[in-house]
Amino acid sequence: MFHRLLDRRSVWSSLIGVVAFCGFGCWSVQPCPAEIVAYLTPSRAATGERFETDLVFSGTADAVGDLVEWINLDIVKSTINAVPLTDYGRVRFDAAARFASWFDGRQFGTGSAGFESQIVLESFLPNPPVPFEITSTDAFEIGTLTFDYSGLGLQPGDTISLDIFGGSDGSPTRTTSVAIRPSGTSLTTLVNPAYTSASGSERSTFTIPTAIPEPSAALFLSLTLLGVGMRRRRRGG
Repeated sequence: MFHRLLDRRSVWSSLIGVVAFCGFGCWSVQPCPAEIVAYLTPSRAATGERFETDLVFSGTADAVGDLVEWINLDIVKSTINAVPLTDYGRVRFDAAARFASWFDGRQFGTGSAGFESQIVLESFLPNPPVPFEITSTDAFEIGTLTFDYSGLGLQPGDTISLDIFGGSDGSPTRTTSVAIRPSGTSLTTLVNPAYTSASGSERSTFTIPTAIPEPSAALFLSLTLLGVGMRRRRRGG
């Protein structure tokens, strides 16, 4: 039903005929109420000069039984020391096991012009399609974003923020959006996520830590200081 989606423009053409308009004029004025809460978990250091954050969704109570069919993720509002991120290729996305078949492997930074900050996950890649049913209000992980800040010359205390809020492109929803098929219907609605979880928000900020000596270097330094101390004691005696 859906073909591989290359960017948000092709998403809109693919959704023609299957998107419900939430009643007369709902989309002409504002997006329909969000049924999905999305957030990034607090950032954590990873191996090398990298950090990670998980993308997590949960359904609101009235979304139980609905199906998630497609996710467009946009990190265009991400920053380095409050300066907009432009090298989106530094961000890697790895889908969680449940959503691995939704992801074609295309990474941030490889989209067509104007869409480099976006990736798509969609349930119509597998054959047959495998949408995700929201069975409770429990959170479910979509995947992990990893940022490689090597070579940027950042100093301890500098900050990097990954942000999934998305932007406006003139359509009724932002560029980060989710396709939902309500329970018992055959029509799909495109909605903005909400970011109201106590477990995170649309933004996850990592602070460059103070360098910690490698274990071998720390041991050498300790032995050196110990030797200096012993020599001083001998001279004092």
